[in-house]
Amino acid sequence: MVDLLSHERGQMRKTIVARRDRLSPADRLAKSERIAASLLTHLVLRHKKIIFIYCHFRSEVQTTLVIDHCLKQGKTVCVPVSVPEGSDMVAVTINDPACDLAPGYQGIPEPSSSLVLTRMVEPALIEAAVIPGTVFDRHGHRLGYGKGFYDRFLVRAPRAARIGLAFSCQMVDRLPALAHDIPMDMIATEEEVILCPGGLNEQDPGR
Repeated sequence: MVDLLSHERGQMRKTIVARRDRLSPADRLAKSERIAASLLTHLVLRHKKIIFIYCHFRSEVQTTLVIDHCLKQGKTVCVPVSVPEGSDMVAVTINDPACDLAPGYQGIPEPSSSLVLTRMVEPALIEAAVIPGTVFDRHGHRLGYGKGFYDRFLVRAPRAARIGLAFSCQMVDRLPALAHDIPMDMIATEEEVILCPGGLNEQDPGR
């Protein structure tokens, strides 16, 4: 059964990533700006002080505007640094993306190794985690890239509001989930903000 689900998820990932890749650079930028605007005006980030957010890569929803806004608001912004040996990651704070980030694991922008030594943040302190993915559904299920980096990390960040960013073309009616998958509390697309069942709500946007 698990093998069948894994095959189905793999096929779904391939199909949806290809769909995302077909968005033009201009279209991705425009949609990313709308997603950032929706996220930054939502209550979920207003009172959060320590934000974990991915650095976009290839055709993912772009996060530059969100990172810059949070830094200007005086929030602590930390980003992932991959630990390939265990398919895991650590969180490292940045102050200036232009200076602090360089191509790292698989070419993904990451802080330098020197910053990792001095600016690591304990996952348990993170109040909101902004997460990429390949496929999402309205129940909060998320399909990543197949290695489980974010699922392992999120287990250690129980306080964090889990926020998925996706283009609407990445949304499906139902995603077959596995037991170890960590669901999102909220998903922001260029068309809507989805509050997932059992997650956040407008009156109580925290964990």
